[in-house]
This record gives sequence, structure tokens and C-alpha cells, in this order.
Amino acid sequence: MTPLATPLALQLPGAPSLVFLAYVLLFLPWAALRSRRRLATLRAEGGAGRPLTRAAVWMSTIVSLVILLVLAVLVGRGFGYDFFALPALDVQVLGATVGAFAACLLLRQVLRALRSEDERRRAVVYLIAPRTPRERVLWALACVLAGVAEETAYRGVGMATLWYALGDPWASALILSAAFAVAHAAQGWKSGLAVFGIALVMHALVQFTGSLLPAMLVHAVFDLVAGAIIARDARKLDAEAAAG
Repeated sequence: MTPLATPLALQLPGAPSLVFLAYVLLFLPWAALRSRRRLATLRAEGGAGRPLTRAAVWMSTIVSLVILLVLAVLVGRGFGYDFFALPALDVQVLGATVGAFAACLLLRQVLRALRSEDERRRAVVYLIAPRTPRERVLWALACVLAGVAEETAYRGVGMATLWYALGDPWASALILSAAFAVAHAAQGWKSGLAVFGIALVMHALVQFTGSLLPAMLVHAVFDLVAGAIIARDARKLDAEAAAG
């Protein structure tokens, strides 16, 4: 199975692939919703109980991404998935890669416009944005890992497996994009819509280029750029809060 292979009919994947689909489509969204409820409870209680540090959040994120990547690689190797297929080095691929990055930035700007000032101040991404050098290192590592692990899992192995099972690339991409959005539920439903759109952009990029590598690059760079902007804004909010 490859991202560009068209199955002949509906087929049941092997047990490892089914377990992987359950992990991506069911467990990760459930875990994200659970984390969102936990965060809401902590806010309602004013942070009572054991404090959750930003470093701990990024370390937990890194561990989760490593687990996701390992599972995806193990399952993908079982059916010969080509993780490092190189795209054609031509103007079309370059244009698609740049266009995908621009589309992600546009979706982020739309999200920002949809949020009120109070929503931006209370957004989880500002709460966990890195402030210290150690937090920045962990955050940067998480961004790079997200680009590799999430593209491998959702646009790579997950897409190949679900497409094989359903025989429909469009339905497969929509299901995986929805699961990807819910897996980011802690960021709020408006962010979820943007994440859903970004996921579709990444699916389109992988299908157009026939490779995960451009999507990995776009994903990682976008997370780094967006995260740097958020961290800058978070520092301004901290300064305003201290002054107030």
C-alpha cells in the first residue's frame, strides 16, 4: 500500500493496522478531549492541586509523538510503506510546497480574526507557549517531531491503511482530518476548524507530490513559525498582566 495506490475493493486490514487505526481515530481524540476537560477543571479551580508546568506539557507532548511515530513505523513496515519516497525535484513540487505553507498561514490568520481579544488571552497555546530557554528547546523539538510523526501517522500510514479498507481516498482523508482536529481539542473548537483545514492541505500535498517529505517540512516549519509568534504574543500578555 502506498499513498497513491487505489485499492480494488473494500478490504479488511491486518490486525496491526486495525490497532493503529483504533489508536489514531479513537484513542488519541479521546485522550485530547480528556486533557481538555482536565485543563478546564484546573482553570475553574484556579490551578488547585499539583501545578502543570509548561516543561511538563512539552515533555509529555514529545513522548506522545515518539510513541505515535514508533507505532506508525512498525505498522507501515509491515506492509512495505515507503516512508522516504523522494518527490520529483521540479517547479511543480516546489510550488505545491510553498503554496501549502502559505495556505496554512492563511488559515492561521483566519483563526486569529475569528477569535476575540479575550479568547486570544485565554487560549491554551498562549498558556503553554515557551518562556525559558529549556522550554524553548523542548518546544522546538516537539515542533520537529510533530512534523515527522503526525505526517507519518495521519497522511502516511493512516491514510494508506484507511484507503485500503474503505476504497475511497476522499472519505479516508476527511475521516483522518477530523480525527487530527479532535486530537488537538485542547486548543478549542475554533482552532479545531483551522487544524482540520491544515490537515486537508497536508493530505493534498502528499497526494500531489507522492511523498511525505514536503508535508513534513511544511508542518514542522509552520509549527515553528506559528509557535514563535505565539510565544512573542505570550510575552506581551505576561508584561501587560505584570504591569496591570
